[in-house]
Amino acid sequence: MLIDFSNHNVIEDYDVCVVGAGPVGIALAIACEDRGLSVLVVESGGEHPDSFTAQLSAGHLVNPQHAPADIAICRGLGGTSRWWGGRCVPFDDADFAPGPDQTTSVWPLDHPEITRWYGGAADFFGIAPDRFVSPAGGWTAFGDTRCEQLERWTSQIDAGERHYARLASSPQITMLLGATVTAIELGDGGRRVSGLCLADRKRRTTIAPPCIVLACGGLESTRLLLQLRTAHPDVLGLSSGALGRGYMGHLSGKIADIVLADPDAISVHDFFLDGGVFARRRLTLTAAALRRHGLRNIAFWVDNPAFRVADHGNGLLSLVWLALAIPWLGRRLVAEGVRLNHVGRRPHAWLRHILNVVSNPFSTIRDLAQILTHRLLVKPRKPGFILHNRSGRYALHYMAEQSARPESHVDLSDRKDPLGLPYLRVNLRYHEDDAQSVLRAHDVLDRDLRQAGLGRLDYHCGRAERLASILDQAHDGYHQLGTAPMGSNPSTSVVNADCRVHGIENLYVASSAILPTSGQANPTFVTVALALRLAAHLACRIRRSRLGVAA
Repeated sequence: MLIDFSNHNVIEDYDVCVVGAGPVGIALAIACEDRGLSVLVVESGGEHPDSFTAQLSAGHLVNPQHAPADIAICRGLGGTSRWWGGRCVPFDDADFAPGPDQTTSVWPLDHPEITRWYGGAADFFGIAPDRFVSPAGGWTAFGDTRCEQLERWTSQIDAGERHYARLASSPQITMLLGATVTAIELGDGGRRVSGLCLADRKRRTTIAPPCIVLACGGLESTRLLLQLRTAHPDVLGLSSGALGRGYMGHLSGKIADIVLADPDAISVHDFFLDGGVFARRRLTLTAAALRRHGLRNIAFWVDNPAFRVADHGNGLLSLVWLALAIPWLGRRLVAEGVRLNHVGRRPHAWLRHILNVVSNPFSTIRDLAQILTHRLLVKPRKPGFILHNRSGRYALHYMAEQSARPESHVDLSDRKDPLGLPYLRVNLRYHEDDAQSVLRAHDVLDRDLRQAGLGRLDYHCGRAERLASILDQAHDGYHQLGTAPMGSNPSTSVVNADCRVHGIENLYVASSAILPTSGQANPTFVTVALALRLAAHLACRIRRSRLGVAA
């Protein structure tokens, strides 16, 4: 059931209150209902974006390496799933092993404990089966490199739209839209949440749900916890130095081309249908290789040259760039963050791109017709395209792990939003060691390609300039990891293995903020898997409570 906070005065009692109606909050609510629980989902936005709720996050103060908040945070039914590409990728076993800087894993769980929820996450996104490994012939394994790991793409990116019918008709789930949580109140000596303060531009009220889960994204969940710490600085999970520290995203970009020895091998690296959904292979390094070389996790995939670099000489790539570079048109085609990444920094080579288009009119029209057919007329919609060429030369995209470091952090600023909450001050910092790891991983891949006779890497710049290029391209703000990390030690973490805030009996966090490592995967899929696991824990705990058994 969907109701509007502005004209709904009576809020009934529910077993669980979920704050946030993005993909994680929706998945958690549905999983709780499947286990017999009643759920109230409190969502700041409505069914459609509106300017008022956008202001509530748009004022965050971010540094240049972080995306502006107004394109990194989306309030409303579906949350930022309205904007993402739909790529679903699991974490790796290597992400749960000790990293280069530590002797023990920072995760309080092992990977198998999370992988058993991947099937449910795949069902939620409509990408089942949860098959993320597929042999690739001679490319499957060579040296330290593997080309068998898959990313799977959901064809319906907006989780609110995908699950709308169920949410609207559910007798056990109530979606309270237009209600912003402005404060969390503690009672019982700070051991329990006693109330949630809700507000819109016209009224305020307080509710007292028995169990609360913050699922409003990495930054916004952390923002509420930081505000709670201001009022209750001695609470166990809030008093640790971990809250707001170790902010992570990923290092992503292109510093080399991959040149295939056999140009026809591009078919191995292109999108393909698997189980009715599109998938794509990623080049990764084995866990043993990561340990041996002292590297952080990384994945590579074959891609087109950057649209913004007119030197590619391709008419279609330039036509795409021209469309994206016109703001009113580009925003209709892709999310604003994606648009800005493809358009690149000024000055723009408008004339060069136009010349590319007019110099190759027939091939441009042919390629455009093929892509529009796959994007608009064929189901499922193809999530992207790679323009094949006879030379076998393609750009090599990487996405690499960022380490958690204290100098990368978020805290509360002195500025406040229209409802009185302090905006965040966001300081996302990348360390040279992470960039060095990216560079050395390219060396490993290049060696393996050459030794296997499969190809080689051609770098875009000399060795001396590559590290600076990696750091220059390092930019995130969409993945929002690590600011309320999961762990077994309250002095170094914010939530425990069950996602519960240390020291508070009925407050949980289900967002990318709780992931203690970033790995090589965008966090949406694994965070939904953790939300499904949390639903099972809550159902067990509430059932035991009803029976009078200690949790």
